[in-house]
Amino acid sequence: MSVYHGCQLAFAGASQKGSLSVWHRENATPSWFRAIPPERVGLDGRYDYYGLQKRVEAALRECFDHKVLSNLLISQRGRVVILHGHASSREILQKLVTVAEQVEGAIRVETAIAVADVEATTIAVG
Repeated sequence: MSVYHGCQLAFAGASQKGSLSVWHRENATPSWFRAIPPERVGLDGRYDYYGLQKRVEAALRECFDHKVLSNLLISQRGRVVILHGHASSREILQKLVTVAEQVEGAIRVETAIAVADVEATTIAVG
């Protein structure tokens, strides 16, 4: 048996003298690869690349009227939620940020929202 083949068997969990043991998939990857990152958990609990964005959208739909959300775009960059658009007041903006921050997996909320009563753009509320 060659050295290379012996090393492969040793890595797979078999001795050089014995036969190759059954390779179990759960032993093939580290445990941190088996867990879904919090920002990638979808609405159904399964992997979704835009999971955090969709969960924030769902949380905002539960708390706000459609009219408030009609001028709002939600995106994500890793665990950061980004809100773009227009809000009618600073109070609405603060409530939007508060709800988005409370969604599991979000570590920060950034905004690029024009507030109607101030007519100024607010960046990076967090």
